[in-house]
Amino acid sequence: MADVSHPESEATNGSVTISDNVVAKVAHNACREIEGVHALGGAASRALSSLRGESRTQGVSVDIVDDTVDVDVTLVVTYGANMTKVAELCRGAVRTQVEGITGLKVRAVNVLVSDVHFPDDGGGASAVE
Repeated sequence: MADVSHPESEATNGSVTISDNVVAKVAHNACREIEGVHALGGAASRALSSLRGESRTQGVSVDIVDDTVDVDVTLVVTYGANMTKVAELCRGAVRTQVEGITGLKVRAVNVLVSDVHFPDDGGGASAVE
């Protein structure tokens, strides 16, 4: 993961750098707002976060090249929710928010549904991994 520096324009002296971490936080927040998303990240990262406190980038990785970004998101979907619909809503929200907030062009948003949360699950993990 590398930070991206936007080239200097003729009207200004200097540059703008947007960190991978910032893009990941925007994407994470976009997914958390989608109904049916129980959590982000795989079982191991969620277990680690429960010890360290919630991470605002958990379950999201980004790759920025020039002014374009690829985003990978790992979701835990609530049982009963249409997983494909939840994933598509997440993809759309990530694209809209990342492009709108950062000005970067989103080339791809890849979503992996890694787990399903059942109402009687204490920690959200299931046998699916």
